[in-house]
Amino acid sequence: MAHWLDLEEQRHNPDIKAEAKEQFLNRKRQEVLNNFSLISEKYSTFLNDLYQLIKRVNSLPVESRIGFGKIEGRSKNSRLNNYLNIFSSSRRVKKPAPLGFFSFFKRKSFKNIRVAYINVSSHSGMVDIEIKESMIQRVSRKEDTIGNENGKGHIRLEHVVVSVPVEMLDHSFALELIDWFAFKTETTESRIFLLLKNYKN
Repeated sequence: MAHWLDLEEQRHNPDIKAEAKEQFLNRKRQEVLNNFSLISEKYSTFLNDLYQLIKRVNSLPVESRIGFGKIEGRSKNSRLNNYLNIFSSSRRVKKPAPLGFFSFFKRKSFKNIRVAYINVSSHSGMVDIEIKESMIQRVSRKEDTIGNENGKGHIRLEHVVVSVPVEMLDHSFALELIDWFAFKTETTESRIFLLLKNYKN
């Protein structure tokens, strides 16, 4: 039986830890690759549909997009090679800032941001989805040190991470996402948010 000293040295050895981490990542990459081979057609069809809808939205006249400007979408490389796609939109709002005793009487400018991360899961037949909404206070240079103190200028509103069957990603799901990014619905009342949150439970 190995002595505890040897075991502790091995456990804290940076080379061993790095090797174990790389082995874990390689296993996950293979699981993602196996899953992609099963769901690639449905996953790609959904993403193409979503990107086409985003293109249509962004092609609308400016007056139809005053509330949010444009919806952004892009693919991104990741350590797991999990075909990650990131979508986002934002709008500017004014509301009482939750800072200080007299903040109720002051209306501050905020940037309301909505983001969705969609990627192939390491679990067979599943897709990982993360959606979150936050509010970032926009401050002047004079207010900069105050607005960013201890991260008080950043407020997380909603956040959900869940794995769902690829069959859930259909045209209706894409339209729900578009409605959410265009701020046509509040997150807590959004059908897609409720669907994901309930599925998680």
